[in-house]
Amino acid sequence: MRRARGFTYLALLIFIAVMSFASVLTLEVAETSAQRSAEAELGGIGREFNRAFAAYYRLAPEGAVRFPSRLEDLLLDPRVPAKRRFLRRLYADPLSGRREWGTIPAPGGGIMGVYSLAKGTPRRHLGHLMPGPYPSAFQARGYAKWVFGYNPMAPATTQASAPVQR
Repeated sequence: MRRARGFTYLALLIFIAVMSFASVLTLEVAETSAQRSAEAELGGIGREFNRAFAAYYRLAPEGAVRFPSRLEDLLLDPRVPAKRRFLRRLYADPLSGRREWGTIPAPGGGIMGVYSLAKGTPRRHLGHLMPGPYPSAFQARGYAKWVFGYNPMAPATTQASAPVQR
């Protein structure tokens, strides 16, 4: 009888160890899945920013500023008297949860692109990025390498519809 109790205790310890290992694996898979989902959402939001910056630049009235001076200008174009919107709303960064974005200054003034301020290393590499060159002050790692916007100096065939790491 005493021997059976020892075996049961050992079996219980092994069972707890296996369940702990399975729990850790499950949590890791869930974390990876959540991060991939947030990265995919960031890619979709980035494509919206790409289109908005390109449209804002291309539809500039004669003599008007070519790039928005602030992100809110993409919501309602201040250069024309009629309502003209390039974005429906300023999106929150799905990785950080904040509505705060890093901005890429345009050569002639204004903002030509945005990037995520989230910390961490991306798990995925996306298709295409806003073509360079970027201002030399922009040297970043991680998600900040995923730049969304419009670069009029890049050939039209390389203009991006989705981001990629630089």
